[in-house]
Amino acid sequence: MTMKRTKFVQDAKLDPGRYYRHPSDIIRDRRLNKEDRLEIVIAWEQRLGATEGLIGIEEKLTQLQRLREELQQSAD
Repeated sequence: MTMKRTKFVQDAKLDPGRYYRHPSDIIRDRRLNKEDRLEIVIAWEQRLGATEGLIGIEEKLTQLQRLREELQQSAD
């Protein structure tokens, strides 16, 4: 993994909403491999889980959970 990509993945895990509008955008990001995508999805899930009760959070959290399951079940 290049240094630039490593930095991007770290930043995306810290604030996924800054880089991706919708969870499905993570899948379309060609810079990432399956492990990167999974790490970002899990980080986003955890961030949203900590902000319970905000309007719209439940829908995005559900999308992220589905995406994580899809990534975990798919082969490289």
